[in-house]
Amino acid sequence: MEFIKEIEWRGLISNKTKGTRDILKRKVNLYSGFDPTSSSLHIGNLISIILSIHFKNYGHNVFFLLGTTTSLIGDPSGKKGERSLIKMEENIFYSRKIRKQLFNLSKIFKIPIINNNWNKKLKFIDFSRDIGKYFSINYMLNKDSVKKRRRSLSFTEFTYQLLQAYDFYFLYKHKQCVLQIGGSDQWGNITCGIELIKKKQKTQVHGLTHPLLTKSDGTKFGKTENGENIWLDPKLTSPYKFYQFWMNISDVQAKQLIKIFTFYNKFSIDKIIALHDRTPFLRILQKKLAKNTTILVHSKKTFTEIYKINQILFNPKIKNILTCLSKNKLLLIKKYIPCKEIILNNTKIKIKVLDIFIIDNFICKSKNEALRKIKTKSLLLNMNTVFSDYVITKKDFLQKHFILIKKGKKTFYILYFKYEV
Repeated sequence: MEFIKEIEWRGLISNKTKGTRDILKRKVNLYSGFDPTSSSLHIGNLISIILSIHFKNYGHNVFFLLGTTTSLIGDPSGKKGERSLIKMEENIFYSRKIRKQLFNLSKIFKIPIINNNWNKKLKFIDFSRDIGKYFSINYMLNKDSVKKRRRSLSFTEFTYQLLQAYDFYFLYKHKQCVLQIGGSDQWGNITCGIELIKKKQKTQVHGLTHPLLTKSDGTKFGKTENGENIWLDPKLTSPYKFYQFWMNISDVQAKQLIKIFTFYNKFSIDKIIALHDRTPFLRILQKKLAKNTTILVHSKKTFTEIYKINQILFNPKIKNILTCLSKNKLLLIKKYIPCKEIILNNTKIKIKVLDIFIIDNFICKSKNEALRKIKTKSLLLNMNTVFSDYVITKKDFLQKHFILIKKGKKTFYILYFKYEV
């Protein structure tokens, strides 16, 4: 399949400049930028990475641009209010973390990472004369990111589009990049770079963006029901939670996202969807998505361990097999699901279950919440219902140290009891 048709079929094109299809018939150099404004990328960024990998797989030369200097300014695109400027020490820390994530995601595909430190050499007067003169105020004001925040936009954020334009210009001159790709919210910044190169170099370069995904209710895709981002950093979003996010998406979403987040070809995806539609209760699409994304972001070993945990926790006979689980399997569960370690100072154990459910707001945020959940049988201790006056003793411990708590239909916690020496 022609490359442009391939990514169109996958739903990976939002906008593209005229002539993009023609230049992609030959090998080109292109880049995708990532500003380290936090300590981790999230699954929205993963779309740009996967799109970059598609370009690489089709024989194009791809670069990842780490926007260490542009992140000090802050991109106003898609923001309702002004960003808080990050401190220099945060910038260094974030840059190291994002570089490591990009490296881990790109090492198989051998995509080089470039840092835009060249902006540190820019002098304000020189930049105003050499770059600023190519843009009218009217041109800059007409960018969506500016129009939506004209009253609250600072001069600092206003200059961001020029800095990103200069990045494109620099990479065109030094790396022969003729295409920039990114999310649809970057279209204004990308076209700014195209305009600069056109005026300074008398050359036509190109831009291509992918859609920003939203859920069926219009909210941003890539967040949990509580509004938390799904991060790629395992310390911010555990690999188990990452896996479960994909397992819990709707069938409608899964049919769209399997084209975007996996590398299966059209024939294979059509076959998977047909199989899923015949047996939707097996959640074949969700399982394929969860497996592929977990392996890509974390590792095959991590996926295998999470899969084993899921086989235990969602086994219809879990109540019967729980007491037979080995210590190693319980430790494996402890590794991935939320765990609370509790120090015991004597061997005679008698703990009110209500105290356990509200300890450090780990399972429930309040006594009232715990009581409501107990009343509706939404809190299970080792898969057994309990009353609010239940007292935990050593007989409740699995392998002398563990208690498994289930909250609601899908959320699990593990308590690990350690004896004070």
